[in-house]
Amino acid sequence: MKDVFRSMDLNLLRVFAALMAEGNVTRAADRLALSQSAVSNALGRLRRTLGDVLFEKVPFGVRPTTRARELWSVLEPHFDAIRKAITPETFEPVRYSGSLTAAMSDYTVERVMPRLATYLTEHAPGMRLDLVQYSISNLPTMFDRDGVDFAIGAYLNDTSQTSGIRTHELWPIHSSCLMRHDHPLAKGRLTLQRFLAARHIDIRLPGMNMPVYDSLLAAHGLRRNLVLTLNHYTQALAVLAQSDCIGVVPTSLLDLSPYSERLVSREPPIAMPVRPLGIIWHQRRDSDPANQWLRDVVVSLFSNKGSSDR
Repeated sequence: MKDVFRSMDLNLLRVFAALMAEGNVTRAADRLALSQSAVSNALGRLRRTLGDVLFEKVPFGVRPTTRARELWSVLEPHFDAIRKAITPETFEPVRYSGSLTAAMSDYTVERVMPRLATYLTEHAPGMRLDLVQYSISNLPTMFDRDGVDFAIGAYLNDTSQTSGIRTHELWPIHSSCLMRHDHPLAKGRLTLQRFLAARHIDIRLPGMNMPVYDSLLAAHGLRRNLVLTLNHYTQALAVLAQSDCIGVVPTSLLDLSPYSERLVSREPPIAMPVRPLGIIWHQRRDSDPANQWLRDVVVSLFSNKGSSDR
């Protein structure tokens, strides 16, 4: 049997699709930005290739034959998929109905989601956002295996060097040493010896072998008295306000905490470098319309480069 597809000019399928949609040679020619004679010639070639008249003349245009209707019922879904892949339709958030998965820590959720949820209610009411726990150590796994569309969180400056990872900074994260107002280290000189010997708490998110600050101390050949690691940032200030523990944590935790007035902030002897907090995604999602739109929304709502911590 002759392999028709191998020798067929696939441009003829565009003419076939236009004729099926318009039912008129002139309108099909306008749709394709071709002359009427070019469409007629293409239809003649298509008829010879497929061995069927495909369209019959009627008073107001052309009518598909049984063979043409059967062929189009098979081709139409694939044709539309190819067309949309090559020329994506303009994304309309208000008409979108679907879900995306984002990774965030509780620190980020508190600062991003109230405003973002309000925005989505107005501009993309059919969009569902599913949140999972964020961890910089698990970024490749989250994107490759866990179906995460994007993440918002603090990251290291070399994160973008990871294969395929893209980042856009939103605001800088400054850290300081927090403790209750009447803590023995709240006044006087905070020496390195007193600092390291104090009872420390920190946050360790999934996938982390140790808190980031301990890695920093280890690079200086130092070790602190870490007595408690938590898995959520919002728990930290409650513990600090009601115990003898101290913690090197994001200073902006004070902004939204009911415990902020009971705490004091001091610069630690070994400073935690400023880290960017931003939106992170894999390059595979660069052109996904819903993902791209939501990333742009996040950037427009929360980008604040060079400003103080939020």
